Amino acid sequence: MNHHDSFTSTPAGAALPAFPPPASSLSAAQKRQQQLQNDIIALIFRRQLGQGDPLPTEQELIDELGVGRNSVREALKVLEALGIVKVRHGFGTFVGGNALTSMARALSFRGQLALYHGGQEALELVEVREALEVGLLRAVIPVITPDELANIKAAYDDMEASVHNGIWLAECDQRFHAAIFEPLGNELLSRMLDVFWQVYNNISGVLDTVAPLDEGQTCTLLDAHRKLYEAIRDKDADAATRLMSEHFVGIRARLTSWQANWLAEKES
Repeated sequence: MNHHDSFTSTPAGAALPAFPPPASSLSAAQKRQQQLQNDIIALIFRRQLGQGDPLPTEQELIDELGVGRNSVREALKVLEALGIVKVRHGFGTFVGGNALTSMARALSFRGQLALYHGGQEALELVEVREALEVGLLRAVIPVITPDELANIKAAYDDMEASVHNGIWLAECDQRFHAAIFEPLGNELLSRMLDVFWQVYNNISGVLDTVAPLDEGQTCTLLDAHRKLYEAIRDKDADAATRLMSEHFVGIRARLTSWQANWLAEKES
């Protein structure tokens, strides 16, 4: 299958959902700009363009869509920020392929911003990551190979070494969790998990500036990861999902503590 095949089920001229969804509060000019963005997306589908393919030139877009140069440039800037297109100055505009990077930046910003306004949205973002990891863990157990299990163990060993050196390396933790879901062979899932890991890691970085993990907490975390690895190794799906859920209890507790402190300071 080539990179165009995934678009062939969309008939030319077919109606496409608005992106982003229209809002009644938008001004007339904003609605026109939003429609132009949708028109450019529809053009990508209609021409069955794939990742990395060039869009029509700026002048061709102006002529085909019947709009001004500034409007086209503004629409392309928005679509580039969303990861839908990539503008290469001097070369043209191309179909983007890493929209999740933009999503990660936006969600990380929202999560960190939420910490200074009570932390509720940060907690919700962590809950999304929890739903993904706990929900998918059972699918890993029957298919994991010895080599894939060894990758989890290697990440754990590096994590253990860092703790014994008095630090908690987030990179080792990320590798550990990523290695768990590698057996599923789902690239989109891996990228989604990476997005929510980045979001959590940035939120955790803010929490660490106020209440960093102490030695006892890092040892508890390390032990939890060891038990999780052993449950996966032993193909004990019930224990593995329970341990993964318990892991997120600790994460939520840190955020709940932050919320309580924030409310106390606000009311004082």
